[in-house]
Amino acid sequence: MMKYLNGIEYVSRIFEKIVIFIVQVSVGVLILDLNIAVLFRIFKVQLVGTSEIALFLLAWITFLGASLSIKQGSMVAITVILERLKGHVSTSVQIIIQLFVLFFSCMLFYYSFNWITAPNVQSTLSSALQIPMWIPYSIIPLTTLLTIIFCISNIIQLLKTESSTSVADYQQSIEKEWGVE
Repeated sequence: MMKYLNGIEYVSRIFEKIVIFIVQVSVGVLILDLNIAVLFRIFKVQLVGTSEIALFLLAWITFLGASLSIKQGSMVAITVILERLKGHVSTSVQIIIQLFVLFFSCMLFYYSFNWITAPNVQSTLSSALQIPMWIPYSIIPLTTLLTIIFCISNIIQLLKTESSTSVADYQQSIEKEWGVE
């Protein structure tokens, strides 16, 4: 059983590194795309597709960043109550939170996958680039699948560190894993 749990954590770390790389490259391409668009507008030349590329990249960066925040434990949260809990109660509440995120991600994956595989989405093309819209829309099921993997990894990590005394200990374990001081 531990072999499978360690395997899930290993896969989670690999996906995390891949997502970080994709986000970094996407931000670089977005900056380049926007600079090219501005440069061409200075010369009063309309470059087709630059605004559409920027829009798609921004969406991809946002969704990938959101799934990455789940993995790194840096998602927006109100922790006033959670910080006052100690030991097993704190760990249990954190696991319940991860289970809620996991449930929501599973539901979103199911519905978004059905949505992008629908015939009307499959046949729709983007206005400027004329690419099938299922390509930019595919970020939703992709990132929800990543979030599912990251949630399972977080739950495993929480179960391993169940003896931790507070949220701060869990946060420190994530920061230690990332090398943040």
